[in-house]
Amino acid sequence: MRASNGLFYVTANVGSGEARFLVDTGASHVILSHSDAKKSISRSNRQKTQDLVTAGGAIAVDWVVLDTIVIEGQVLRQVEAAVPRRDVGISLLGQSALAQFSSVRIEGDQLSLTK
Repeated sequence: MRASNGLFYVTANVGSGEARFLVDTGASHVILSHSDAKKSISRSNRQKTQDLVTAGGAIAVDWVVLDTIVIEGQVLRQVEAAVPRRDVGISLLGQSALAQFSSVRIEGDQLSLTK
C-alpha cells in the first residue's frame, strides 16, 4: 500500500538482515543505506569503489553483489547494489532489482511486484 507520504516501500530480507526499501522506478541501481548495509553484507562482499552519477551529482560508492533479496517470498538473486560513502539515510530498490520481476504495477494506492 502507498505510504502516507505518497511513496511505496517494501521490507525485504537481505543477507542475514532486514532492510526497508523505497521503491524507486527511476533509479538505475539498488542503493543501501549504511545501517542496511551493516545488517546485510560483510566487508568481503564489496567489489569495487567508483563514482556514481545521480540527479544530485556524482557520489563515491562501494559496489556489492547481494546474493539474495527476498520480498514477500519472491527471491531476487545476484543483485548489484551501491553503498554510498556518504550515507543517504534510506535504501532504494531500483531497476537492478526491479528488472527481475516480470511485472511492476501501480494501481491506485497499491504496488504489485510479480516474478
